Amino acid sequence: MDVTMDHDYCTIPEPSSLDLAYAKIEELSNEVDELKKQLQELHVQRDFGLERFAGSDEDIRFYTRLPSYRHLTSFWWLIEPSIHKIIRVSRAKSAARKQEDCHHQRRKTWHSFHMHPSTVSRIIATWTNYLYTLLGSVCVWLSAADVKSNLPEEFSDFPDTQVIIDCTEIRCQTPSSPLLQSEMYSNYKSHCTMKGLIGIAPHGPVTFVSQLYAGSVSDREIFKQCGITKMLTEDMAVMVDKGFLISDCVKCKVYCPPFLSRGKQMPAHQVKETQAIARLRVHVERVIRTIKQNKLFDGVITLSHSVNINQLFSVACLLSNYQNKALVN
Repeated sequence: MDVTMDHDYCTIPEPSSLDLAYAKIEELSNEVDELKKQLQELHVQRDFGLERFAGSDEDIRFYTRLPSYRHLTSFWWLIEPSIHKIIRVSRAKSAARKQEDCHHQRRKTWHSFHMHPSTVSRIIATWTNYLYTLLGSVCVWLSAADVKSNLPEEFSDFPDTQVIIDCTEIRCQTPSSPLLQSEMYSNYKSHCTMKGLIGIAPHGPVTFVSQLYAGSVSDREIFKQCGITKMLTEDMAVMVDKGFLISDCVKCKVYCPPFLSRGKQMPAHQVKETQAIARLRVHVERVIRTIKQNKLFDGVITLSHSVNINQLFSVACLLSNYQNKALVN
């Protein structure tokens, strides 16, 4: 019996079937892309550590301000023996943060670390307190003999210089209280600020850091109150800018550019002295500029950060001694 069967090898699916197939393919493609993105984020979370940046000194400088991975590991081995003494900041301790600041931060995502901002804040507070205690326990003030033994040739005309000082200001959030506003307002910055005094030895290291004062306090008053006068003896000299009128506040010599009397021309020897002091004072300005390159000081300090701003400022100053080479050889 001969049975003939027809086969339609050129059957074309209905247009509706093609649309469904394309839609399914597109859906699967989007799902694959999303899974790839999630996998990449997991890799970032897993690999965000020191080892990830070991081959890039540029990344190390960006994240830590230290010049190299080797430099960072050397600093770590200096502080590692006392890590077991660290006291972690708990959620209860960090709850003093302003409510509006909390609401504002909840809307943020900390992309670099994949952590909630409050978690990062607690980690920073923990390490700030630890480094403030650890680094602060090391006496950074140098004896006159140590300063002289490291005195750069550029200071040969000012051989008894013990410390070069200057004040710096950090912009902060305007308080709601009119009284606090008047105390914090700086005429120089035309903004509410906190002001601190920093001193460096002639060869570069930070040897004195004051606490922070309200922006309206004068440089002279900060100098009198911060405690540095107790460190200066008659055989020492301090180098300052012409805005520091402190000659009557200390027993030691003060190297300060002279003011030009009205209607009179400055004598040649005073011109040379002014230029020499200005060149040497650049060093303290450079150190302060380096300290303020820390991201925290880029913008306006919120009132919530003012709780431990003294510790943050001191740690930034003290860490500069480990981050940088000597300014002059």
